[in-house]
Amino acid sequence: MMLHTRYSLALLGLCAWFSFQVYGRPTHKPTTAGIHVSRQFDSSDMYVNWPTYDELPRDPSFPTKAAWGVWGPKDELGALNHITSATIEAAKEEIKEGIAISMNLELEIPNPPMNPLRPELIHAVIPFEGYQDDMISLNTQVSTQFDGLRHYPYSTAGNISTYQFYNDLITFDDIVSPARIKTLGIQNAAQKGIAGRGVLLDWAGWKESKNETFDAFSFFNITTSDLDSVASWQNLPSNFTRPGDFLIIRSGFMKQYSLLPINQEQVLPFRAGDDAAWIGLEPNEETLRWIWEKKISLLGSDDPSIEPHPENSVIGGVKRNLHQIFIGGWGMSLVEFLDLETLAQTCHKLNRFTFFFTLQNLNMAGGIASPPNAMAIL
Repeated sequence: MMLHTRYSLALLGLCAWFSFQVYGRPTHKPTTAGIHVSRQFDSSDMYVNWPTYDELPRDPSFPTKAAWGVWGPKDELGALNHITSATIEAAKEEIKEGIAISMNLELEIPNPPMNPLRPELIHAVIPFEGYQDDMISLNTQVSTQFDGLRHYPYSTAGNISTYQFYNDLITFDDIVSPARIKTLGIQNAAQKGIAGRGVLLDWAGWKESKNETFDAFSFFNITTSDLDSVASWQNLPSNFTRPGDFLIIRSGFMKQYSLLPINQEQVLPFRAGDDAAWIGLEPNEETLRWIWEKKISLLGSDDPSIEPHPENSVIGGVKRNLHQIFIGGWGMSLVEFLDLETLAQTCHKLNRFTFFFTLQNLNMAGGIASPPNAMAIL
């Protein structure tokens, strides 16, 4: 088992090396363009000179709706800056019943991974005399996952030479460099400490309450109009979010997945063409405006990618997806494949959909993604 694990890790390293050799070194280098438009503010009033959605990007040289410079030209936290000691302290009011609920799937679920190119988890038990150890080898994108700011850049047609990461701070060359450059790594989020107020919008429950059927394994857009209706159905106020909140959308994907027979679980990731699809948040200007104005720190869901698949949207006249703008543009991490079934049931039982949340990703210098270790406390 130990050899199996080592060979798997070696294979992953070889694949990364091969990819680098095939695509070559990128030509793009971080620039200082636009630093002069960085927002002036101080910690006593974080939202002085806060740009409206229509004012993004703050420099025409920046890519579509980028928020580069909003938190300063060298910022590596992005939307996590919305979380402050004040927002954490205020969120403790959400703890009333003393109920703690994990929002993490078991690490080997889904199995096989929804992206067949990603190797499944390997768990090796190592027996010693008098005690046991174990080793886990996993791709951080195969189960419940926290996407860091190295995960998804802006690009043109997926071409590595056009990659632009948050605040234009690093290149693809930096990420694969043997110098182990740490810029924009997930250690920043781990060391900041992520906690605060969470809000659940149970879109799937809302649809079920109206006896409206949907297939989470098809291309289906969840609109902001839908989400406003969900909030009203849940008796949430019109201003149901606060700066620093973790906004979570239940699409019903994992509930539908949990009901699959084993044989269908095995073939689901291998669908091809138009059949290889799933539900998600509609990728358009309305969605971006709606999210930006709420000043949330994180966005999460129970589906594979927050947005629908396949990704074929055009935003601002350019072929873009939400990942590019959320992660590469706003520095906003996404949390996918959340287990929301127990949380949703509890929220409906208590008739309240806000809670205290904690998230502790791996403190991995230069890391790209991580299991989130996410918890809701009511």
